[in-house]
Amino acid sequence: MNDTKATTLAVEGMSCPSCIHHIDVALKELEGVAEVEVKLREGRVSVVHGADLPLEQLIEALREAGYEARAA
Repeated sequence: MNDTKATTLAVEGMSCPSCIHHIDVALKELEGVAEVEVKLREGRVSVVHGADLPLEQLIEALREAGYEARAA
């Protein structure tokens, strides 16, 4: 992965440490995701990923895991 970027998402529905694990797994399954940092209290997730991974793909992965997300 040559070019990386950081994306911050506002995520609704996170309420416990188990949510952190589910979100981490859902995003790290995507090719190109290098780092995931979940901030439960803030309702935010920071993702370091390949520049060619579209925002929509991150949001869809979270939606499939049961969370609503949007760019923060």
